[in-house]
Amino acid sequence: MERLNDINNYLIVENGTVKEYEFQQNIKVIDHHLTIYEDAKIQIIYLLTQPDQYCFDLTIQDHTKVDLIEMYEASCQCSFHKNLIVKDNSFVTRYVENGSYCHENIDVKETVEIYQDAHMNCAYVELANYSTLSQVQYRLLQEGADVHLRLASLSKEKETKQYQMTLEHLAPNTFGDMDNYGIVKSQAKLIIDGVGRITKGNYLSSTHQTNKIIVFDDGCVAQANPYLYIDEYDVKASHGASVGKIDEDHLYYLESRGLSKQDAMHLVTYGYFLPVLEFITVDSLKERFSQVLKDKVGL
Repeated sequence: MERLNDINNYLIVENGTVKEYEFQQNIKVIDHHLTIYEDAKIQIIYLLTQPDQYCFDLTIQDHTKVDLIEMYEASCQCSFHKNLIVKDNSFVTRYVENGSYCHENIDVKETVEIYQDAHMNCAYVELANYSTLSQVQYRLLQEGADVHLRLASLSKEKETKQYQMTLEHLAPNTFGDMDNYGIVKSQAKLIIDGVGRITKGNYLSSTHQTNKIIVFDDGCVAQANPYLYIDEYDVKASHGASVGKIDEDHLYYLESRGLSKQDAMHLVTYGYFLPVLEFITVDSLKERFSQVLKDKVGL
C-alpha cells in the first residue's frame, strides 16, 4: 500500500501496534489512540498479517477540518474494531479503502460518534478480493450532527460480502443520508442492510437511504435490505432498494457505438461507482480510486 505524495501526515499501524508515523500538524498517537487537534490531511494504513482481533481509536477535536484517508491491507483472516469520535463543529471528509488480497474473512466493526454541528462525508471502497462482515454504526449524538455515507462494493468469484450500515439519530435536529452501491458477479454473495433509526424525542431529524445492487450472473446472490425504525412523529425518513441486471437499453446504446457487450458492461459498472468520487477531495486519491476502479472492472 503506497503513501500518497500530497499528504503531509502519515501513520502505519501493523497488527494493532503503531509501526511508523510522520506528523507535520498537531497530531498525537499514544498506544492505540490517535488524536487530531488542528486542520490536517492524514493517511492511515492498517497492515494485518497475523490472525487476531485488533482495535484502534481516533478522536477529531473541536472546530477542526480533516481529510482522513484510511486503508486496510490484510493477508490473513482477522477482525478489526475501530472507534471514531468527531467533536463539535468539525468537518471531516473521510475515505476508507480495503485493499486486502487474502481471499479470507476480514470482519470490521466500526462505531462513529458525531457531536454538535459536526459534519462528515465518508466514502467506503470495497473492491478487493476477500470476504467480510462489516458492521458500521454512525451515532448522531447532538443537535446539528450531519452525516453523508457512500459505499461502493464489488463481490466476485466465491466471495461473501455482507454490510450492516446504520445511522442512529440520538438527538433532535440531526441529518443522515447513505447511498450504498454494489455489484455482484460469478458465484459471489453480496448483502447490504441499510438501517435508519430515530429514537423517541429526536424531532426534526432526517434519515434517508438508497441501496442498489447490479447482478451480473445467474449464479450469484444479492440482497438490498432497507430498514427504518422511527419512534418520533416530527421527522423525515425515506428508503429505497433495487436489485437487478444492467439496463439492456444502456448496453444496446453502447454496443451501437462500437463497444463489445463486455466492454459496455464494464463501462456501465465504472460509471455506477463514480458517485463515490464526489466525496474525495485529495487529487492523488481521486487518481488512485479511478485507476483501481478501472483495473477491477476491466477497463
